[in-house]
Amino acid sequence: ILAQAGSAPLPLCSRLYLNWDCEGMAAAAWEPSQLPTEIQAMRKQYEEQENSATPSPRLQFEYACLLICSPSRADIRQGERLLDQLLEVGFNRTEVLHHLVLAHLKLGQYVRAKEHVDMWLCLQPRNGMARMLHSVVLDRASHDGLLGLFILGTLGVGVAVTLLRRRR
Repeated sequence: ILAQAGSAPLPLCSRLYLNWDCEGMAAAAWEPSQLPTEIQAMRKQYEEQENSATPSPRLQFEYACLLICSPSRADIRQGERLLDQLLEVGFNRTEVLHHLVLAHLKLGQYVRAKEHVDMWLCLQPRNGMARMLHSVVLDRASHDGLLGLFILGTLGVGVAVTLLRRRR
């Protein structure tokens, strides 16, 4: 997703992802105070193209990625909705799934995060980032006690299905 000559600069969050060196250290300083300004500028671009004859899925993706970097839950939810739309139309599935997992983790929606990371692992079973995020999702879910609830729910559904089959 490197910016090409003459194209608009990448959103702040995308630039942050791209500015990591080999040791995983940030190569350039990131100023969080720029985020609201960047969101507002990207929102204006997105709204202008949204009403055009040919809306840009790349711009929608970049805007959604910027929104999920926001500390505002409303912005994160809006970014999640935009990413869901892109996933439905099949735009760059692996990148969209990656950012959806991050958004769901940020919102504490571990079941949905697990669903999306599982979809990502089906597409790319050897992807290191997907595997790591899968571990993070399971760790966070178990920490909050949701994994136990999910297992009990699955077990309950399994028992209900078994009982229904025996009745027939």
